[in-house]
Amino acid sequence: METLRVAVVGVGFWGRNHARVYSAMRDVELVGVVDTNIQTAADVAKSYGCDCYSSVAELLKHKQVDAASVCTPSSTHAEMSIELIKGGVNLLVEKPLTETLEQGVSLVKEAERARVTGSVGFIERFNPAVTRIKQWITEGKIGTPILFYSKRVSSWPERIGDVGVVKDLSIHDLDLVRFIFEKEVESVYAVVDRSRKGAYEDFANILLRLKASTAFVESNWLTPYKERRLVITGSKATVSANYITQEVSIASAEGIFTPVVKPVEPLKLELENFVKCIRLGDFPSPSLMDGLKALALAEAALLSSANGAPVKPAY
Repeated sequence: METLRVAVVGVGFWGRNHARVYSAMRDVELVGVVDTNIQTAADVAKSYGCDCYSSVAELLKHKQVDAASVCTPSSTHAEMSIELIKGGVNLLVEKPLTETLEQGVSLVKEAERARVTGSVGFIERFNPAVTRIKQWITEGKIGTPILFYSKRVSSWPERIGDVGVVKDLSIHDLDLVRFIFEKEVESVYAVVDRSRKGAYEDFANILLRLKASTAFVESNWLTPYKERRLVITGSKATVSANYITQEVSIASAEGIFTPVVKPVEPLKLELENFVKCIRLGDFPSPSLMDGLKALALAEAALLSSANGAPVKPAY
């Protein structure tokens, strides 16, 4: 099997994890890492035996690259991604897809024009707990899924600088609403605000209406501990998951069943899926369009909070 040449653009807190996972994959060669902080790039490159560069242009000048992860600040996603796309590089862009919906539309159009494989870093889709819940729903074990509730809270993350809690935390669950219910959100109503001085919101309560279903997404950077939970209520049973421990359970009139789920690193599964899609020419899930739609839901939540009224997503 031909070796796939990959790169990571942005190797700060999360990007270096992409570099770590790629470096350990079979039939994949990590050929370079890019960061504007060349010392950071050099340190990561030394750890994983590849070259380092200060820009995408420099990377593409010196290396032939088949695929890349974009893990830079959100405000640079559009610029970095389009530069890679024009170089014929398949890419996985960390969430949010772009800083604004307008940028996201341009990015998706560029990718379609260049016919590159594009995916978005919605890592929870690859969480074994979510996989098990999705399986139960597909098998009809909970009946018709009706209610979705997620809680994604923690203390203030020092690494966040250019997005608020909606586009950093809530967006994971906004994507999962569409992924689990397999239908589009019709309207969004949200209360979003900030409890401290700063440019971005730090808590959000988002209500989403779908045909015959409702979802509530709770996120904040105010809680002194980290909690990540999901509950789906169906017509026959309720399923719940702990995103962190990957524990799941299903409860019905017959009792509660808690299976043993072998913990697996979701990022590893996500990047393996990305690589597989490139090799086979498969349409990726999540796709760039999934990323665009999740971004539309996030922007609808922010607009709804500002206007005090429900908003129809700008799909």
